[in-house]
Amino acid sequence: MSDSARDPQFGYDDHFTPARTRKKRKNRPTTEPPSPSVLLDKTSEELAANDWLRDTKQILRESLEEAFASSDIAPDVLCLGLGSPSSSRDARAQLAFLLAACDDLRIDRTKVSVFDPVFAEQDIHLLAQRGLVPFTENHVARHAVDTPTIVFMPHCDLHLYENLFRENWSLERLSNILLIANRLSEYADSTPSRKLAADHPCVARLAPYLTSRTLQPYAPYPTAFNNTALQFVRTSALAEREPNWWVLPPRSNPRLGGSRPGSTAMAPTAAVGSQAEARSDVIVDVVGARRLGSNSSSSRDRLAPTPTSPTRIATALSPAPPAPAPPSPPVIGANGATGTSPADPTAPPPSDAASTSDVPVPPQRDLVTPGSGGTRTNGPDDAAQSPAGGVTIMTSPAES
Repeated sequence: MSDSARDPQFGYDDHFTPARTRKKRKNRPTTEPPSPSVLLDKTSEELAANDWLRDTKQILRESLEEAFASSDIAPDVLCLGLGSPSSSRDARAQLAFLLAACDDLRIDRTKVSVFDPVFAEQDIHLLAQRGLVPFTENHVARHAVDTPTIVFMPHCDLHLYENLFRENWSLERLSNILLIANRLSEYADSTPSRKLAADHPCVARLAPYLTSRTLQPYAPYPTAFNNTALQFVRTSALAEREPNWWVLPPRSNPRLGGSRPGSTAMAPTAAVGSQAEARSDVIVDVVGARRLGSNSSSSRDRLAPTPTSPTRIATALSPAPPAPAPPSPPVIGANGATGTSPADPTAPPPSDAASTSDVPVPPQRDLVTPGSGGTRTNGPDDAAQSPAGGVTIMTSPAES
């Protein structure tokens, strides 16, 4: 056997030619993206061709018959936190489902109110084109529901559900709500009961009495309808609740929102007895709002004003004590003794170094120390939260 047969040579017969970038054609026509209306029509066609929409419509019809059995009229629709259909794929799928459900239930589209703070001009134009009624005033989900209403709140934050229930915290109003949203029972199962009862008392109390029917996942849009359920409360489930069950603690956190002026759903807030207590309430509210910051960048949580620095509020609200009067300069007598009697006219004036009248006296201010120990807590509600980063106000002896 020859040496060439024992030691074969490996190599390329053809020369390797690297790929070159193609030159951009100058006169190539630019393609514009499809309009939001075209994208919505395409999404609606995809939903209609799937059995998921048919099964979901059936669940919705059965839930309506059970929730609003005594009503013969078509319900209203309130949609909150939808997102931007012009830029979000999930929002388009949710809007397509809402339109299909309204058509199936023969609900007039002019009875469908829609709001989200992220709506752009294209979104408002699209919603109005489809016959819906977008509005611009942000109530932070505090809408009074006086007639049977389907409330569609897909993947909103928990404090928005709390605001909705608190605004309608009565047997008559709660029975008017059919909520299509995240399953509230999961919040009750995954959150410590004491924390849920303190932060969201309405959700904590109402979750065990809700009738819930979970929607099946939709594979083409896995994040649009996941963890979504149809939820309502039967009148008989709450008819035997004790009066104390309906009494809610006052809400002190501005980010979570309170009741609107004139609302009777919220329990009256106790009056503050002193200026120090009023100042501590303001500080607790602002620091609590910062501590409960948004955990996402979605529009579901951008529904409250930005809090102000608690140190600036404490400085602005705490009165500064008057500066003490400067002491009289010492007087040197003829025999060398000192005293506080009027100075001798013939005596030389005191030097600048010995004068204390020009020395500024710093005013005493309250110290706000988040998460540290102190001499006084801000109240019973805040004292329960102090282990998790509460706020303590340390006052000067003059103020205490």
